[in-house]
Parts: sequence; structure tokens; C-alpha cells
Amino acid sequence: MLKNSQEVGVKYMRLWEELEEARREGLEEGHDSGLTEGKEIERLESIKKLMESMGWTAEQAMDALQIPAEEREKYRN
Repeated sequence: MLKNSQEVGVKYMRLWEELEEARREGLEEGHDSGLTEGKEIERLESIKKLMESMGWTAEQAMDALQIPAEEREKYRN
């Protein structure tokens, strides 16, 4: 009976470690995604503010913010 109890305990700990690792990975992915999304929102707001306050086109605002050419289409949309 003691042997079975120890086997169950070991199985439980392994499962707990696997679930903890999966939870950590999920949090990291969510955090990274949130940072990227926040950065894009902030850039878009900066573009809008430059357009409004300076009377610039979207291209001029993106030039001033040094946004790479390959990223500009998503901000235009």
C-alpha cells in the first residue's frame, strides 16, 4: 500500500510540474504578445498625433518616427 501511495505521489508531482511549465510558457507568450500589441497601438497613436498637430501626412509622420517600410502598411490600414 505504501508503494502505491509513493507511486501516486510521484505521478502527481510529475503532472504538477508539467502543468506548471505549460502555465509559465502560456504566460510568457501572452506577455510577449501584449507587449507587441501595446507597441503597435502606441505607434499608431503617435502617427495620428503627428498628423493632427503638425498637419503631416501619414508617410511624413512614419518617416519622422523612423518606422520601417515593411511595417508601414499595417499602420496605413
